[in-house]
Amino acid sequence: MKTINFKRHKDVKRGTKYLHISSRTESKECITLVRKGFLYKAQVSQETEPEQSSPEIFIRKAIDTEKNIEKFSFHVKGTFYMSHSRKSIRVDFHHSLNIKIVWKKKVFSPEKSEVLT
Repeated sequence: MKTINFKRHKDVKRGTKYLHISSRTESKECITLVRKGFLYKAQVSQETEPEQSSPEIFIRKAIDTEKNIEKFSFHVKGTFYMSHSRKSIRVDFHHSLNIKIVWKKKVFSPEKSEVLT
């Protein structure tokens, strides 16, 4: 069984927009929870020559053998610039992907051949 939730929040005064997608999938072997988040904050930039920098990437993985839980987290933070109505706009973004797998048995991450059959 699979359930999906979608939330969208926009605050024009603060210049923020947030999208959130979460899903829950239950099978014989495990329960999988996936959360995706996209946050954008826009503001007028006074810089004439904005400096382009590469985004920051954060990756974490954790395994709890007592509770049979695997967690994976992937976050990207950065900035990009765009023009709108002859103004330079700075957009800060934060994208996140969080996956949590609760195994019903003591076997962690079975081989692909076991999952596909």
